[in-house]
Amino acid sequence: MEVPFTNLELAFILIAFMVFSMFSLASVLNESSSEEYAKLRSTSKQKQSTKPKVANVKGVV
Repeated sequence: MEVPFTNLELAFILIAFMVFSMFSLASVLNESSSEEYAKLRSTSKQKQSTKPKVANVKGVV
């Protein structure tokens, strides 16, 4: 019975699978961290939108 692929072809298939897996994993991890970042960013914008009240002091130029 013949082997369907040579060692070089199997190595290429394995490397391609590993690269695809790494990009998929990076995409999933990046998506979840960007959602957390968006939540943090929206809460910080809400805090910045409320202007702090400054005491009205007479005699200060």
